[in-house]
Amino acid sequence: MMVASFLVGICLALSQHLLYANLHHKSMDDEGEKVRMVLYGRAFAYFSKIAFGGCCILVFRQRIWRTFRSSALSVLSIDQLFLATEDPSLFVNWETISNAPLAVAMALVIWLIPLATIIFSPGALSFGWYQETGSANISVPNLNFSMESYADWRTPIQMADGTKKRQLMFYNTTDMKQEEEGWFDYFDQPSSDLTRVSLMTAYSLVDHPLNRPDARIKSCGGNYNCTYTASFVGPGYKCEMVANGPEDDAKLAELGAPFNTSELIPRGQHVYLSDVDKGEYNKPQYDQLGEGGKPNGTIPDGLGVFKAEPVLWIGYSINSTVKLAPDDPLAKNWTARYDPHIFRCIHYETKYTIKYNYTDFAFTMETEYEYLSPIVDTNFTLSDNGTVDYNNPSPAANYVSPRTDVPRYKKVAAYHAMGQSLREFLRGKIELTPELPKGPSFARVDSEIAQTTLVSNMTSTPTEDLPDKLQRFYGDMLLSLFSAPKMLVVSETMAEVQRSRFQSTFIYSPAKLWGCYAPVIFFTLIILLMGAWTIHQDGTTFSVGFSRIMVTTRNQTLDDISRGACLGNDPFPMELMHTKLQFGVLNDYGELEYIGQDGLQGVGHCAFGVPSEVSFIQRGVPYAGLRRRPERRITGVQKEKTD
Repeated sequence: MMVASFLVGICLALSQHLLYANLHHKSMDDEGEKVRMVLYGRAFAYFSKIAFGGCCILVFRQRIWRTFRSSALSVLSIDQLFLATEDPSLFVNWETISNAPLAVAMALVIWLIPLATIIFSPGALSFGWYQETGSANISVPNLNFSMESYADWRTPIQMADGTKKRQLMFYNTTDMKQEEEGWFDYFDQPSSDLTRVSLMTAYSLVDHPLNRPDARIKSCGGNYNCTYTASFVGPGYKCEMVANGPEDDAKLAELGAPFNTSELIPRGQHVYLSDVDKGEYNKPQYDQLGEGGKPNGTIPDGLGVFKAEPVLWIGYSINSTVKLAPDDPLAKNWTARYDPHIFRCIHYETKYTIKYNYTDFAFTMETEYEYLSPIVDTNFTLSDNGTVDYNNPSPAANYVSPRTDVPRYKKVAAYHAMGQSLREFLRGKIELTPELPKGPSFARVDSEIAQTTLVSNMTSTPTEDLPDKLQRFYGDMLLSLFSAPKMLVVSETMAEVQRSRFQSTFIYSPAKLWGCYAPVIFFTLIILLMGAWTIHQDGTTFSVGFSRIMVTTRNQTLDDISRGACLGNDPFPMELMHTKLQFGVLNDYGELEYIGQDGLQGVGHCAFGVPSEVSFIQRGVPYAGLRRRPERRITGVQKEKTD
């Protein structure tokens, strides 16, 4: 029973550990389920207390009988030892502490086991905020402009909710019914959905693209914070600074720029000047168009052909805040030096590699650009007199026609629609009146760019890093298509998502649990070994049941000194309580002896008595009332002993 109790206690402690380990970092929304799990753990703790405590109690019972044999104790101390698991008064009785230190120590362990198991061990499982981290391969939103290559506006793609996918542009056609030989569709203008997204991006005045409200849930695969990297191929403007500072016009002339730094402040009047329409796709493509954009009469050969993409020429001036010298000619109009800059941007097919970071309700992006090739790889011809022919770029072999490579034409049309949406904001100029002699200086705005983040909302003048910011602004315009998931180019791709989230979960600390159980197991094992050794020393086991008390108190001396106190009532006679008794072999007893079949007389009776009338019990001697070997079993012959 001792060993079984000890092993059951260890099994119950392991069961509590396994339950808590299974609950570790597990979130439960059902409050009833949470309570049940906590109660299960406490049940294991309670039953382990019973098992370990039961083992210690069994050993304690053996040990007190060894104590009663070796030391004479007062009836009070004997009472306290028998009631040690119920009455802690033995811990303040010096007689029990000095004469039965091992038994008192065992009793102390029995009292402390519930403290460690029932009270402290459930504290190893608690609730708290846990940052769950990991990775998952999930489908994330992405852009796929190739979807436009094979889309047919006559039969739009339907989504699961019954709505239709929206394209980036509107088409004209030479035959609505697709019956005439050689019919084809050709680009007309950006779609209203693209125009809406572009306007919202520009007017939002934030330095990041628009996104759908549930973007984090969709991108992270749930209520997580996450980071992941995705790439796609789309349109992008590659910008190159051509002129820095006043009169830096040599390269401008070589490239056929439509203006030079003389038109920019401080020599000119413009703080911002742009030319973004040279070589633009004509709208309409033909003067006389019928139903659906079909030309009246013969269809021109160049109808709908993309010959070039307009080059963006943009000039701007930045206030350097460097004060002008009084003798500087520009000091009559300006107090600080203005630095003019002119750059050009060419429309490229671009590979975007973007690292997305969703944290709570905000997100950031780190974008890398890889410019692949010009969308329409043609150049405008520069004549000897410095003028540029924008009507016939070369080489003609690189024109993109709707009659030949239709998928490529549709993709180029989508790119062109995006670029045209951007150019709507860049077109125009901003003039700045001089500070002197009348002042004050103020901007006269004639461009939609003033409604974007490309212009300071404090001074209404372009930002200092305008070329880089324009490239990012265009990228944000593309990525803002995510805010309109019904757009055809919005698709999905698989990505490895690194994600994390804070959630209220069970938190299990094995160190706390085993910090409670380790001393219990250790001291219980020591007590168990002591119990085994005690049984080995005694050669038998003991109990504290009524029958055992009855037979160990069959002593005429005890009958004499306990007269008048047989009710077991309180208060008990103090004289009797302080009488010292010891358990041993009575030296003089008036009981019947037992004679076995071999004719040997029984050697005596073991009972409590005063120290002067008992002697030590010897291991292995078959005292009366103790089990003997079968061949020594009593047959029943009796005789009365006389004095």
